[in-house]
Amino acid sequence: MRGFAIPDCILSFIFVIALTTVSPCMASDQAVSAKDLTYITEQFPPFNFQVDGDLRGISVDLLELVWQRMGEDLNKSVIQVLPWTDGYKKTLTEKNTVLFTVGRIPEREHLFKWAGPIGSSWYVMLARTDRNVDIYHVDDLKKFNIGAVEDDLAVQMLLDNGVKRDDLIIERTPEPIIEMLKNGSIDAWVYNDVTAVWQLQESGENASDYEVVYVFGSSDGFLAFNKSVPDSLVRHFQEAINYIKTRKGNDYEKILIKYTPGISDL
Repeated sequence: MRGFAIPDCILSFIFVIALTTVSPCMASDQAVSAKDLTYITEQFPPFNFQVDGDLRGISVDLLELVWQRMGEDLNKSVIQVLPWTDGYKKTLTEKNTVLFTVGRIPEREHLFKWAGPIGSSWYVMLARTDRNVDIYHVDDLKKFNIGAVEDDLAVQMLLDNGVKRDDLIIERTPEPIIEMLKNGSIDAWVYNDVTAVWQLQESGENASDYEVVYVFGSSDGFLAFNKSVPDSLVRHFQEAINYIKTRKGNDYEKILIKYTPGISDL
């Protein structure tokens, strides 16, 4: 069969069509920068919290250093503060969103893209000292009315320990759970230890009136990105975090010292 040569003008036309049909997708992916992201956080001290309208915390200060390292002209004024479950669902469903600080567990691994860790925290079960809540075995968890925040890591920890979701008292924020602890309508609350103490004190409670009755374990907190965020941008965040945390005399240690000592303990 005789060969068929494609004229140069046709080849040029095909090349132009290819650029207009393929390149825009690639360009739009690469064009997403840190400035295009919607940043969401919650009241979760010492990692992220507001005091008199001023947003601060380990994660907030670290994120500002990350932006500087990335060469981005951004500051904490762009960060939205939402109730945890609202921010969590928004980050799951809306493009170019990032939520912090999020515990990275197997059940969430495929839901987000991740950069971190920012820090570690312990999840515990708290009860009033006068409630005489004793946990000797995980099966004892089923004997008590336990409160947890919707979509919080604590819910999954309780489920993993055999507690049924229908038996939990789940609220959108910590405030109603604290009220139930006060009036005795629930026996205990599972949450991050330091954050729980801070929330109790903010509500006017004396932290010494509460005790840790069970320790579930620790969890590392991360920046959680909606899966639409380009891998290259997530890597850029990760590289900046790695640099800040590993540099000799690094500012990350200063951030930890800044926030950790001022938090009361049980």
